Amino acid sequence: MASTWLRIGLGAVLPATAVLFGGTVSADAAAAKRPAVSTVILSLSPRTVRWATIYKVPDPADHDPYYHVEVIEKERHTPPWQFQRLATHLVVTAEALDRSRLKQKAKTYFYKDIEFRISYRAWREQPPAQREAVVCRTAILECIKSDSE
Repeated sequence: MASTWLRIGLGAVLPATAVLFGGTVSADAAAAKRPAVSTVILSLSPRTVRWATIYKVPDPADHDPYYHVEVIEKERHTPPWQFQRLATHLVVTAEALDRSRLKQKAKTYFYKDIEFRISYRAWREQPPAQREAVVCRTAILECIKSDSE
């Protein structure tokens, strides 16, 4: 009974309370909606899957023509919390993203983006020449491989 009231009652109580106090209840849908996050499969084997989670797409208004991704590797058939971040933030051209994309499907997971946001913010604070120097223009896994060498 109480859970029914919570499910139904709160939906009616909050607007009614606002009306009693002379306010209105409205929510800006754009502010409440999280940015679209998508994934791109980079490599797939019977044992592991690697994917890029796209957090930011090109934004001409922000003078940013690049995709911003996080790269994850996960052993298949292991619990979701067992994974490895290959890159917390990678700046990628549209061409490099297309070259990296596999047509195959695989199960992926979304992880908290705190590390990505910290790395992205640090990238934005760099001078433009330094930001351009780290842009991946070939393929995502090639860029990660060259960074680790």
